Amino acid sequence: MNLLRKYRLLFVLMNTGFIGNLTVIYYLSKGITYGQIGLVSAVSALGFFLFEVPTGVVADKMSRKTSVIIGMALFSLGTVVLILLRNFPMLIAYAVVSSLGATFVSGSLQAWLFDNLKHLGLEGRYREVMRDVKTLTLVSSAFSIPIGAFLAQLYGFTLPLLLTLIMELGTLLVAISIPEYEFKKPEISYHLHVLHSARELLRDDLLPLILVSIAVSMSINQFRKFFEPYLGEMLARSLGTTLMGTLGLLGIAEVLIKTLPRLIGIRLGNEWSVRAYEIAPLAIPVFTALSVLFQNPIFAVVLGITAGVINAAFGFNVSVEFQHRIPSEKRATVLSLDMMFSAVVMAVFYALYGFVVDTFGLSEARLLFAVVLFGIGLAFKLASLGPLKKPLELRHLAE
Repeated sequence: MNLLRKYRLLFVLMNTGFIGNLTVIYYLSKGITYGQIGLVSAVSALGFFLFEVPTGVVADKMSRKTSVIIGMALFSLGTVVLILLRNFPMLIAYAVVSSLGATFVSGSLQAWLFDNLKHLGLEGRYREVMRDVKTLTLVSSAFSIPIGAFLAQLYGFTLPLLLTLIMELGTLLVAISIPEYEFKKPEISYHLHVLHSARELLRDDLLPLILVSIAVSMSINQFRKFFEPYLGEMLARSLGTTLMGTLGLLGIAEVLIKTLPRLIGIRLGNEWSVRAYEIAPLAIPVFTALSVLFQNPIFAVVLGITAGVINAAFGFNVSVEFQHRIPSEKRATVLSLDMMFSAVVMAVFYALYGFVVDTFGLSEARLLFAVVLFGIGLAFKLASLGPLKKPLELRHLAE
């Protein structure tokens, strides 16, 4: 099996889960509150803050492949904890283990792929390769998530979680089989390496890109956070059933608002992809507000699809742009520092959002945060017409 086929298989297995965002309903079924779920999300984000730099340095100073393998092993451990979930402290333990695993993989996996392609003289195909890989993973998710949702509705959550664990163990075996060509360690010390990498984040062409990326991440996460119970309650009222009785339909909705939009978003032509990138900071908060003002299940799903397409195109363009702007020897650590910075913001966001939902209700919280995030997006949009025009341009498309 050649290199690209192994990477395709790796990404497919890694992204084939059988439960997706229905974990929120799993948590609620265990007696965990929205506020506690918000705290767990904050702990997970803080895990990125604490672990990103050490794990990024492992990738740059030791091996990107080693870092990815460690991370994937931790994913499997986290899923075991989730299967055995009984209370809030166990959920905190799951958040810590899974965030640690994610930090070992984040940045390292993309850097490993990019550098292997560069060794083969194929770095110019990185955008194309990532587009093909993401397409395969999304097609796989489109089948696995509804299957897992119906299994959860019929037999409980344990079975789909076990299937997810099997996929994660398969991912680990495939990662071990992929080579790492001509890995070069930075010649400077650990502390200097981190310091020099941190300086990269302050560059005029990187910092604005990071900040707008965080703003869009908050917007799409706010749309999706607790969306499953929000949509489930609407469906339950319409169909005269319970929240647990809507799991199968929610699995289909998950594909429609998460998997399908990502598939469309990364396959957009360059012109439409750029347009989606440009409108994302404003459009996604608007869709969140509309999902509250007009509470209809079908309309909410349509809004979710549209927001997902725009976010997928935005995120894909940003990730490719980062790979082209960051020096190879600092790539994993710079990406880790970016995740670390983003994690602090997201931790505050998740904790605050969870408690606001508990205090005011889900609909009111969605509307309030949508208005605030629209204001932030508007500020970036105005800046992109003036002082931030060049930093926010997608240069890789012109290369």
